[in-house]
Amino acid sequence: MDGLPTALRSYVIPAQSLLLDEEMAPSFLSLHSALRRVSEELKESGVQVLLVVSAGWVTPDAFSVGASPEYVGVLEENFVGMISYRYRGAPQLAQTIVEHGADASLPVCLIAEGGELDISSVVALRALHLDETMQVVPLSICPLSLRDSYRWGRVIAETAATWNKRVALLAVGGLSGRLDHRAITAVSPEGKLHDEQVLRVLEQRAWNELLNLDPLLSARAQPAGGLHHLVVLSGFAQQAREVQVLSYQGIIGTGNAVVRCV
Repeated sequence: MDGLPTALRSYVIPAQSLLLDEEMAPSFLSLHSALRRVSEELKESGVQVLLVVSAGWVTPDAFSVGASPEYVGVLEENFVGMISYRYRGAPQLAQTIVEHGADASLPVCLIAEGGELDISSVVALRALHLDETMQVVPLSICPLSLRDSYRWGRVIAETAATWNKRVALLAVGGLSGRLDHRAITAVSPEGKLHDEQVLRVLEQRAWNELLNLDPLLSARAQPAGGLHHLVVLSGFAQQAREVQVLSYQGIIGTGNAVVRCV
C-alpha cells in the first residue's frame, strides 16, 4: 500500500446544519468561503466519485460501505427543516473497497440496499453545493480501534488510486464536540486545545500521531465520532504533498474545520 501512483485528494468537511441556514451565513463567512473553494476544486480537478466517511454514521462491529445505485431521500433537521437529496452511487467501487478490506482482515460489510444517507453526509454535501452528477460512496465509522480505522483508510486509498474514475475522500464531521451555548461561534476551552493539536498533526502530515493524542484531553473535548473519521482520512492521505487548514470556527461550542489534503 505504500507505492500509490498519484496523490489523492481528501478534505475535512463540517456537518453543521447551521451552515445551511441563509440567515446565519454572516456568522460563518470563513467556513462558507472555504467550502466554496473545496467545491470549485472538486469540479476543476474532475473528481467524479466522492467517498464520504461520516462521523454521523456509526456501525459498531464493521466498517460499512454503501453500494446502492442511488441515494434519494428527505430528512428533517431541527434548524433548517426538511432537506431533500439525490445522488448517484458507485456500487462497483463500493464492492471493490469491501473486497480489499476483507483481504486486509478488517471487519467490513457491504450495504447494498436502503439507498439513504445519514444527516451529517447530507448536510456536508449540501454545504458544498454539488450537483447530481457526482457519485457518492457512503462509508461508516467503526469505533473498534483507531489503528483499524487508520488501516481502513490505507485500504480505501489503495483502491481509489487504481479506480478508473477520479476519486476523492471527504471526512465529514467536526473536531471537538463539546457543546457550549455562550456564543454561536464559541468553542469550548477544552475543545480549542484539542483541536489545535489535531490540526497541527494534520498540517505536519504526522498521520500516526492522531492515534496518540492525550486521552484525557480527548475525553474532555468530546471529539466527533471519537475522531475515527479523521483517522480514516489520515490513512487515506499518506501521499498528500500539502495539507492546508482553510478555516476553523466554532459553532455552538463545537470545533469545525475545512482542511484540504492534496
